[in-house]
Amino acid sequence: MIWQNSKQCTTQSFKAMETRYFATGNYRADRRNETAHAMKNGEKWAIHKAAAAMVQYIPSNAALVPMPSHTGAATYTLELCRMLAKATAAEVCDYLKGTPRETLYSLKKQGRKPTPKKLGFYLSQPIPSGKRVIIIDNVVATGTTAAAAVRAIGGGVVFAYAAATNSQTRKDLVRLYPTI
Repeated sequence: MIWQNSKQCTTQSFKAMETRYFATGNYRADRRNETAHAMKNGEKWAIHKAAAAMVQYIPSNAALVPMPSHTGAATYTLELCRMLAKATAAEVCDYLKGTPRETLYSLKKQGRKPTPKKLGFYLSQPIPSGKRVIIIDNVVATGTTAAAAVRAIGGGVVFAYAAATNSQTRKDLVRLYPTI
């Protein structure tokens, strides 16, 4: 079961593009929230569990792009991408980088929101042509980070282990979608 949403994104410096978000299920269901937090801590069992839930939806012609953490580089999402690639023959493209920043959790606690400028996403090298770009993350909530990543790459979809559908801005995220 895949959850899907589409959001139209526009900014002054980027052309309008559609950002499509997918997840294996709701953040609050089936203890996905616990698994998502354990992934952030680098716990192997959690990364394996997420990979097992996601692998059936990854096409072999995919370019798997791990979402960078607050350090500006991918960490646990890189390990998740490697597991998915090993099982599917997809290619890991660890080319999306960002500006080091406070964690999203810390920003939320302070009542601040991330902006594309603060995230500072950029490509360190081009994604190979002919590949289906899939940005891999543990959770999609408001979609701000996901949309900024898609803009930096110039396209693609975001596939997360869980969708925080209780978010006021993402209530429409729970429409069923059969495939990436």
